[in-house]
Amino acid sequence: MNACCFTGHRKIPPALSDGIHKQLVQTIDRLYSEKHITTYYAGGAQGFDTLASEAVIECRADISDLRL
Repeated sequence: MNACCFTGHRKIPPALSDGIHKQLVQTIDRLYSEKHITTYYAGGAQGFDTLASEAVIECRADISDLRL
């Protein structure tokens, strides 16, 4: 199994959230296409953990075998 774990800061400035989210989506897409990583782990805290979880969920619309 190939997996990726996300962890990060709880406080993300609102002005940076959209950019970080877009980068996460691009990273998840790249990890899937280059290394076939399908399993993602993220903590449950607000901030980066939430952004990472939301990005995985968004990517699942196009890549159905992703798991969070």
